[in-house]
Amino acid sequence: MHKINNIPIGKFLRVLDYLDKVGIDSAAIAKRAGMDANHLLKSSPDSELPGYKYSSLYEHAAAAMQEMDIALPWGAGIGTDVFRFMCYSIINCQNLGSAIQRAERYQKMLHPITGYQIHLSCENGIAKLHYDFDIDTFNSRFSPDSWDRTSHSDSIAKASGLRVWFAFMGWLVGRDIEISALTISAPPVSKAYSDSLENLTGVQAEYNATHTAIYFSEDYLRFRTVHTTTSLEAFLEHSVFSLITQDSKSASTGAAIKSLLAKSGTGSLPSFEAMAEDLHMSPSSLRRRLHSENTSYQELKNVYRSDIATRLLRNEKLKIHEIGEQLGFLESSSFIRSFRSWTGLTPKQFRSQIEDPDSDID
Repeated sequence: MHKINNIPIGKFLRVLDYLDKVGIDSAAIAKRAGMDANHLLKSSPDSELPGYKYSSLYEHAAAAMQEMDIALPWGAGIGTDVFRFMCYSIINCQNLGSAIQRAERYQKMLHPITGYQIHLSCENGIAKLHYDFDIDTFNSRFSPDSWDRTSHSDSIAKASGLRVWFAFMGWLVGRDIEISALTISAPPVSKAYSDSLENLTGVQAEYNATHTAIYFSEDYLRFRTVHTTTSLEAFLEHSVFSLITQDSKSASTGAAIKSLLAKSGTGSLPSFEAMAEDLHMSPSSLRRRLHSENTSYQELKNVYRSDIATRLLRNEKLKIHEIGEQLGFLESSSFIRSFRSWTGLTPKQFRSQIEDPDSDID
């Protein structure tokens, strides 16, 4: 999946087959997602399509299933309004611990309807995120007799819920969560399913356990959340794809920095050392992470400032020196030089190009 997060067509076909079995027109759902069901059916299950296409199919499927029952049991309800509004409720929390605690309160209110909720506890420096799923609220329409995984419905509901929460926590703080243990209070589904879960989390799950939970260092709870309402909207637009990419590679440090820069405003930006501290990394570790992503902190700051500058320059009421001051430049000449290095144009030339897009600028 590392190759541009491609997904085997076999997974698309499994979604379409499942929709048909629960009584939903799979061809109509595929069409809404911008795909032709017949074309998918004629394709080799081993061939691949980009992950965002799978995300679109899954999210349209989730929306259709939500019309059957708000309590969608798979993947902690990802793709439904329940998941969406939970995200809205926690996005302004300052750290992972407060975000999880608020999500816990949110899910507690809806537990009688959805059948699932999380609990957070800590002991001896280890945090435990317990995912509780109540099989008694399970709508039998979601697990038809003709489905090959019906006998494993409880296992899939619990394991997929943990998968989503593991990846979602990593997204919130912009880095991987290293877990020490994973337990599921249900039997294993298959070796392939267990291997997939182990590849994601880095640990082998213990099945038929007392609780369904993931265990990780309590230190992560103090990690700062790095996203804004703007980046949340982008996440929710393709939430399944966002978590697919989280499944397949380390959480992007560059993306986390972009979000933290957005939180810092337009003036003086945090130093490299301050940014490393916010991400709970040493400066050398942060430098290595950015190098592995083929970028640098200076480059990310330049992109951020360039984006802000080009947006502000579209406001004709703002003078160029005022925009420079907003971006932390003491001298207009410094801002002009920097803007030219970012875009190849001076601020004045950029504005001229906006007014007359067909004009040639030497």
